[in-house]
Amino acid sequence: MESEILTNVHSTADQYYERQVVRPTGAKVHAAQLEADEEEYFPLQPIEKKLCAWSLGVGLTLMAVFIGVFERI
Repeated sequence: MESEILTNVHSTADQYYERQVVRPTGAKVHAAQLEADEEEYFPLQPIEKKLCAWSLGVGLTLMAVFIGVFERI
């Protein structure tokens, strides 16, 4: 039951993706949607923030390791 609730809830990002990719539109509708999208903003979800932080941390750590290793060679 809990999984049904989680799968039926769409975030704003999912709605944006569905509107842009899943449902094809005509040129006039697409132009109107682009104008509406310029005004639209949705914050990052907590899992997206964690993913960004982990990616940045891993990238900086690997860069420091590689610089340290190649400086000694």
